[in-house]
Amino acid sequence: MQESLFLARHIPFWAIPLMLISAEMTYLFWLRRKKKLAILSVCLCLIAIGCNVFYIYAGGPEKSAKILKTLHRDMKP
Repeated sequence: MQESLFLARHIPFWAIPLMLISAEMTYLFWLRRKKKLAILSVCLCLIAIGCNVFYIYAGGPEKSAKILKTLHRDMKP
């Protein structure tokens, strides 16, 4: 759980580079006609965008970790 909270607090530090790299790789794979790899790169880019939107919606590092902790607590049976 500590690793998840760490990742939630530091979303911009890993999601923005992932988004930029996967967007560039999508373009390269698309030019080389490797559709499956391009689709995989698009999916990674969309995941990174979704994480950034969550971070902004949550309101920052502490609030995003708090929301994740609340979701984890509520999921337990």
